[in-house]
Amino acid sequence: MNRVLRIFFFIMLVILPIVFYKYFRAEEHRRHRATPLAHETLTTKPKIAIIFDDLGESMKDLERIDELQIPITLSVIPGLKFSKNVAHIGLRCGFSILIHLPLEPKEEGKFKTSKYKFISSALGRRENETLLRTYLNYLRFAIGVNNHMGSAATENRRLMELVMQSLQSRKLVFIDSHTSLRSVACDVAKRYNVRCASNDGFLDSVDEKGAIEKKLRKLIQNARQKGKIIIIAHPKRNTFAVLKEKIPAIKSDIEFISVKKYFELD
Repeated sequence: MNRVLRIFFFIMLVILPIVFYKYFRAEEHRRHRATPLAHETLTTKPKIAIIFDDLGESMKDLERIDELQIPITLSVIPGLKFSKNVAHIGLRCGFSILIHLPLEPKEEGKFKTSKYKFISSALGRRENETLLRTYLNYLRFAIGVNNHMGSAATENRRLMELVMQSLQSRKLVFIDSHTSLRSVACDVAKRYNVRCASNDGFLDSVDEKGAIEKKLRKLIQNARQKGKIIIIAHPKRNTFAVLKEKIPAIKSDIEFISVKKYFELD
């Protein structure tokens, strides 16, 4: 074999492995792009953040919520018999905690209660500020608030400005429970750079198993359309019964998340 041929074969031995390596690497990259990874497909699941409202009256509520075995957000009314117990134990169990802030309702009958005092237009600015400070200091580890009642207060721009100013200084989020279609809460929150989201529906506004199942199907469809939603439930026997029965099947198509994850606060 003459010298020219030896040089030729030597060059081929060096170059061909490089050419084949680059070709197969390109093919592998193309296949991976054509077929999404498992974790990429999982992120496309619709997401639902469930908030359980009106907590603080019973420790049994917390036990039933824990039995659902999904991420849940607990909204605790300040000052009730078991409010601090529910919040502290719930936090240790990994639940997100909200303050369920009593805000003025339109219904006069609901306005009268000895359990808590509403932030309302009937009070002066200083009295509302004092009351708001008391509520927000009650659970200092809460990530935010949602309104308890509040059909009148969330329409009142002056009251919402007062609330958002306090939330802004504490870096808390606001979830509008959407007890009024005319709520200005998120509009005002935007002006104060407060993260705000609205409740997409009450799961158990009708306390009957069939109605709750129907509402759950509707809310799941809503989640598929929007990508992620927040819904509100209450510690009622029928609500727990429906969720405990339906969640195992739903989890294959829906990802349940906390409000903390909804706002990407992790």
